[in-house]
Order: sequence, then C-alpha cells, then structure tokens
Amino acid sequence: MARTVVCITPPFGKVKPLSNLVVFSDIKSYIPEWDTPDYLNACRKYAAENKVYLVPCRFVVNNILYLCLFSPKGEILGIQGATHRNLYNQAEFDQYDKIEPIATPIGNIFLCVDVDIYHPQVVRIARMKGAQIVISSQFIDSYQLSRHMLTTGIWNAAQSNGVYVVGCCNCFSAVAAPCSLTADESGYLLSPTNSHSLLAKLYLNKLQRSDFGGNLPEKLDLKIYEKGGLI
Repeated sequence: MARTVVCITPPFGKVKPLSNLVVFSDIKSYIPEWDTPDYLNACRKYAAENKVYLVPCRFVVNNILYLCLFSPKGEILGIQGATHRNLYNQAEFDQYDKIEPIATPIGNIFLCVDVDIYHPQVVRIARMKGAQIVISSQFIDSYQLSRHMLTTGIWNAAQSNGVYVVGCCNCFSAVAAPCSLTADESGYLLSPTNSHSLLAKLYLNKLQRSDFGGNLPEKLDLKIYEKGGLI
C-alpha cells in the first residue's frame, strides 16, 4: 500500500474517517506496570473494533519502557523498548537492547520510545533496517518544552533519514517529513500544535531512495550499533 493515513487521538478517542494507523497521545508519562495488562487488553479491543493499526501510549513491563503495535485484528505485531532513559527515570528503568522496525502492509514502522528520538543513531539504525515511518511517543515536562527540542528531535530525524516522523507527546502533536515532501518546504506535513486530534496522509512511494542500509564504517565503535544487531 502506497498511502498510510495516520490519526493522532487521545486514548480511545474517535477514529477519523479513512484512518488505517492510530497513535494515542496521552498526558501521562506512561502506564504503570500494574495497570499494563488491563490497558493493553483494552487497546487490543479498540484496534479490532475499529479495524486499525494502533500504537498505544508508553507502558512498562519488567522495568522497561515500551511501545507496541497492534494489528487491525487486535494482535501485537511487535514491541520496542526504550534504548535510552531520561534523567528522571535512569534509576527506575532498564535499557532495551534491540532496534527493530515492524513490517506491515501499510509500511515499515519503527516505534521510537520517549527520549530515543534525541539520539540520532537510533533512528538511523531503524532506517538502515528499512523503516519508513517513525512513531515518536514521548513525555516532556511543559517547562522543558522548546523549539530546539522539536528541531533536534522529530524534524532532524525526518531530514537526516528521509522518513516520515509522527510525533506525539503531552505537549504537542506533529508530523515531520523530508522538506521536499512538504508544500512549504518547512519539513512539517502538520506543524507542531497543542491539539491531540490530527490526521495526515503519508505517501510512502514519495520517499526518496537512499544509500541507507549499507555496511557500517569499520572504525565505527558505538555500543548503540550493537543494540541494533548490525555488528
């Protein structure tokens, strides 16, 4: 399928017409571990009832912060844990050790958890492994939010890797894309807004082919590349 229609909505909100991918945008930092099983069960039912792919809010399992992707049948197609931790949960959470995009009929999707979007090597590995759409779901304390965070986060990831980046958090929602694919060349299909109800059409056939996916430089020695399973 060449087109993905993504809908950003508050948890369990109404799905916009024609949407085939829904991303929940929550005001909470994450779903606590004790509530995760019931929450994911509710998400499973939501995805199946609305017949959409679904990325729910961040949740915790075994002291790791995760995102997952449900199929329109309510099945979990894949999970992705946070490979980095923010300053507030370094002592609380463990780090995940893999970076794996999820192949679906609506595109290859990478789930970018919380502050991983600010570590360029994470999305680069995902792109090299075939990612076309990046879902960046994070929590930002409102007093920390700045335009600089948007530029170094979702905007930079889209420009540096030639992918669509759907960004949602408690403070904003936006969809970034390579500048050449945006009407005003701003790099945003949907500019950052405090609204949590948005719709965007992503045309995967417009993504330019690139050299991403080749061999890594022999002298490159970064632990994060081991997490991507590339060396």
